[in-house]
Amino acid sequence: MADDNKPLKYVRYAIGEIILVVIGILIALQINNWNENRKSNTREKKLLFELKINLLTNVNNLNSDIDRQEKSARIIHVLLDHLDHQKPYNDSLDYYFAEADFAPDVVLTSSAFETLKSTGIELIKTDSLRKEILHLFEVTYPTLMQDTKRIEDQVWSTSSVPMYQKYFRREIIGQARPIDYGALLQDKEFTNMLSFRLGMREGSTSSKIQVVNETKKLIEFIENELIKQKAHNVHN
Repeated sequence: MADDNKPLKYVRYAIGEIILVVIGILIALQINNWNENRKSNTREKKLLFELKINLLTNVNNLNSDIDRQEKSARIIHVLLDHLDHQKPYNDSLDYYFAEADFAPDVVLTSSAFETLKSTGIELIKTDSLRKEILHLFEVTYPTLMQDTKRIEDQVWSTSSVPMYQKYFRREIIGQARPIDYGALLQDKEFTNMLSFRLGMREGSTSSKIQVVNETKKLIEFIENELIKQKAHNVHN
């Protein structure tokens, strides 16, 4: 009778062993998944922090550009008033003429975004945040840079440079002294060029202000996401 029960005991033992192995595998998989999620969360947090640093740098750069462009616009206003009213020449105009020839540029940092793209944009788990990041770096920033380059390349090199070569001598850095101020007063093409550049400068400034606001909005989004992740880690 005892021998008759041996096969059943072996089957039960074997089943028990299989169950223990399966449980062990499931536990190992769970631990591995937990470790991978923890590593993924750590990478996401690190990249979000680096993105925030890049964005803060971009805000500072854009604000510096805006300040310089607003200064340039004010100077062009002064020059246009001076030339339109045929006011006499004075030495201070040399500085104003030089500043009016300022050509804006756009310098934006995107190293963290490039790292994110190479790592995988899916690392950012919140869909809405991921979309905002992509839109800023792949639509807003490139559009601003292309528009700035296109306008300045077309106007500065073809219109402003020839005019300044014709009418000004640049012997001192930061100054442009008129060669023939009387002829300059009579040249409406020069004042039209200044007026056109004033309009471009004001339009570019407005665009950069919009981009600053969009960048600040994303910074706030990232900060809230980091706070949310920190609170989640505390509770877990």
